[in-house]
Amino acid sequence: MASDHIYGITLDNGSTITHGDGVNTKDAFTDIPVTINELQPGSSNAKLAFSGQSGYIKFDTDIRLPRHVHISTRQDGEPFLLHERIFVANGAALVQLGGEIYVIPPDSLVTIAPGVPHTWTACPAGLEIPPRENDSISSSNEPFVSNGEFLMLYEYEEITGFFPTAQTETLKTEKEYIRCDDLESIRIPKLSAAEVRERCWFVYNRNVQKLGRQ
Repeated sequence: MASDHIYGITLDNGSTITHGDGVNTKDAFTDIPVTINELQPGSSNAKLAFSGQSGYIKFDTDIRLPRHVHISTRQDGEPFLLHERIFVANGAALVQLGGEIYVIPPDSLVTIAPGVPHTWTACPAGLEIPPRENDSISSSNEPFVSNGEFLMLYEYEEITGFFPTAQTETLKTEKEYIRCDDLESIRIPKLSAAEVRERCWFVYNRNVQKLGRQ
């Protein structure tokens, strides 16, 4: 059934982040007492389906993935860039998308567009989301406080591997990919809560704001 709900936010690079008010929360059944939190409405695009690997990773601040993209191969042997979905549960994450670092609250879905270089780690312990004193992205609820860990649930559009890169700009085709073997240089640096507040974008509901640019 079609819905007029606006799901999350879309970044300039085509990736989407769904959290809070962007989630379509509804009572789906008249005779079953269950509330559904819908993160994506589905797509009429028959070409977009997720049939790759799926699983989970338990992150802490010592786990810092190198920046990478995902490339798969069609049945005709042609390589292509693909989508990835990440659900952030039981904690808060930092994700770098296109060279910018975003603070992702728990219970959020991040759909990474094809060719967007990205990397993940956990938010440092003690970080408040949203920041308590910032009215433009705050909520009436008490802020979530990171404990330095989160659970990642991942799913790929097609079976894929890991392609590390120093590139931050979105790749238009897989031919633009340049491999990087210096993995330490393409990780998110270890950041304190104060550094995250200064350097990173905060996502909350349908808002994205960088406190250090006020």
